[in-house]
Amino acid sequence: MGTQQSEAVQATFYYRNPLRAGEAKPVFGLSPATEDRPDHKPYIKAVKNARLQEHKLSEAGFMLLQHKTAVQDFYDETHVAESYYPEMKAVAQQASGADHVFIQSHITRNEAEAALGKRLGAHRLVHNDFTPNFQDTIAPLLETVEKPPARVAVYNLWRRFDADGLDAPFAVCDARTVSETELIPTDLYNYGGSEGFAVEIYQSAHTSKHQWYFYPEMTVDEVLMFKTYDSAEQPFLPTLHSAFDDPAYPSGTTSARQSIEARAICLFY
Repeated sequence: MGTQQSEAVQATFYYRNPLRAGEAKPVFGLSPATEDRPDHKPYIKAVKNARLQEHKLSEAGFMLLQHKTAVQDFYDETHVAESYYPEMKAVAQQASGADHVFIQSHITRNEAEAALGKRLGAHRLVHNDFTPNFQDTIAPLLETVEKPPARVAVYNLWRRFDADGLDAPFAVCDARTVSETELIPTDLYNYGGSEGFAVEIYQSAHTSKHQWYFYPEMTVDEVLMFKTYDSAEQPFLPTLHSAFDDPAYPSGTTSARQSIEARAICLFY
């Protein structure tokens, strides 16, 4: 049975240990990352095949979209900004129903180049990109619009463009299985690279309630869209996500994962 037809795979996910009494707020980005993860613990989780069910942004917090891009070189920063951003703006606007969309940034990842220290690779820690404090981060942007939006939501538009779509697949957790109890606010510095900005993210402690999904063998014509912030949710329960290693494909047996993710800030009036 091929991966696209398999119901689920068993894989390792790295969760943050719960904070101890008196433990300081976790921080990332002020010192070089290492493979040693003393504050994290691996858990074996079932990752269900999302292709076997229908998923909606308004329910699970994620969905798969079909989109053929005109971009040929995802490493050409200028070309991506000029061509890919308008594409992703249109995709996000249609899928979310937003009145206005800003594509503010993107990250291109390459597992082979990451091994050489040249580029970011897949991120194998359970997390969400933002917390409710993101409202403060985008306050300067909201001051530039004609009127204050009634709602702000942020979506990640994730696409892989390697040859076979097997290395370091990307998993999303059904937001309906997440609660405030396990979420751990964490300060992240240099978000998006060495010259990035500071932002508060969520890490997560482990709970057996989390239900994980992935889309096997994604192609360049597919985009995984998932929610990372929503001002209308009280409380905001994120679509946790993480890369993982499929044990069916040991390291070196597939093409190295290459991916691009763009962030869409969606305004609703």
